[in-house]
Amino acid sequence: MPTWNTPERPEPPNDPVDERTALDDRLDFQRATLLLKCGGLTPEQLALRSVPPSTLSLLGLVRHMSAVEAWFHAFDGEPDHHFFWDYVPGSREGSDTVDVTRADDDLASYQASVARSREAVAGLGLDEVSPGEDYTLRWIYLHMIEEYARHNGHADFLRERIDGATGE
Repeated sequence: MPTWNTPERPEPPNDPVDERTALDDRLDFQRATLLLKCGGLTPEQLALRSVPPSTLSLLGLVRHMSAVEAWFHAFDGEPDHHFFWDYVPGSREGSDTVDVTRADDDLASYQASVARSREAVAGLGLDEVSPGEDYTLRWIYLHMIEEYARHNGHADFLRERIDGATGE
């Protein structure tokens, strides 16, 4: 994969139909923003830790968010989506290591994790409680929007140091 594609990122409407639609739209906007920050970069650029002394990289953020999506996965009762951790199926050692030769796998993993999240909560009410936890689906949506927004801020700095690109 020479460079990652830059995705479309539709602006969420100012007048959402209901709360669930508003949460879905805002979360999808944040998801697309992360990929937008990665668009047009090579695997080597994606893996670059461009803001020392931080060890963050754009590729590392994508890998991290693949795992964070698991807040939603709990609703489907399937095994954890951690096969991307250190590129070893089932490993939970972390995602600090990035492998430029696996960048396309990381993108595919992220996209699979997001798709699984959408499927896991389709049709559930926002007051549904996560299995074995005391978090409602509403709280998880809010947490995920917050998590993406925080890391998208990190991605802004990383991207600017890589090639000077700024903005949304």
